[in-house]
Amino acid sequence: MTKHRTAALAITLALSTLGLSCASDDAGTADAASGTSSETTAAPVATDAPTVDLPDVVVTYSVLGAFVEQLVRGVADVVTIIPDGQDPHDFEPSPRDIELINNATVVVANGLNLEEGLDDALATAAANGTTVFYIADHVTVLDIVDVNDHSAHGHSHPGAQSDNSHDDHEHSDDPHVWLSPATMLEAVPALTTVISAALTVDLTAASEAFASELAAVDVELGALFDELSDCQLVTGHNELGYFAERYDCTVIAAILSSPSTTAEESASNVEFVIDVIKTHNARAVFTSLGTSPAVARQVADEVGVPLVEISTHYLGTTASYIEFVRQLGTTIAVSLR
Repeated sequence: MTKHRTAALAITLALSTLGLSCASDDAGTADAASGTSSETTAAPVATDAPTVDLPDVVVTYSVLGAFVEQLVRGVADVVTIIPDGQDPHDFEPSPRDIELINNATVVVANGLNLEEGLDDALATAAANGTTVFYIADHVTVLDIVDVNDHSAHGHSHPGAQSDNSHDDHEHSDDPHVWLSPATMLEAVPALTTVISAALTVDLTAASEAFASELAAVDVELGALFDELSDCQLVTGHNELGYFAERYDCTVIAAILSSPSTTAEESASNVEFVIDVIKTHNARAVFTSLGTSPAVARQVADEVGVPLVEISTHYLGTTASYIEFVRQLGTTIAVSLR
């Protein structure tokens, strides 16, 4: 008798559970039919947030633009005049570029005649009250060295007369300041002060963080080059002075002995570079923007060393100044091992 009561109780409980289940299903069906849900509906999320109109900082070329971006990110937009991949040495501005400079609150430029085509527009804007900040005015500037004049080292090579006379540039300043993070670090305090005042923002925290990043990548690259027994550089044009000075390297020859990419290669200078590579057992030829790929290939093939393309005047695939300088240093160091 007890077994039957137990079984009956189980059946009753099962039917009760089934009834609850059916009721739940019916309710769900009814809700679906009426277009409502028995569950709590989340409030719709706004997808079109209001756009914040940030002030602009106008910068002349892309690598410098990436440098400034790491300082002003979140408080200003960086507008770069010279497109990435275009040579700042021979860029000519459009009327729109000149208007952009004239209407800017603050412009950041390299200086030392790097952006030669923009010099007049920058000077005019500054005379009319625009704040123009030249990086080179706030760093330790190096003299241009004629790397193809080896007479000072007590020996000569065929074709030692370089393709450009440097009598006029003997004491000229080297404009390629951005190729050393330690050099650029020198400009950060003054750049921070000028942009903060021009835009009425406080960049103290951003400046300190950026300075730490620059110091860290400088230490990183220094350790990388300390591992090399020798660092002799043969380059496309004479641009790596700051980099070489910082990381204890020597630029022993350049296909274009001029610091400007607007110079032209000469047969005698190509002969000279080939002889230097053979004599000094250089490990690679580093070519960059402004050097003829065919001439660079000719030199490398003649002596049987790798031709290594480096990005010195544009960002390329890198997304920040720190990435840019790290890639440059790593590429050179790895190629010299």
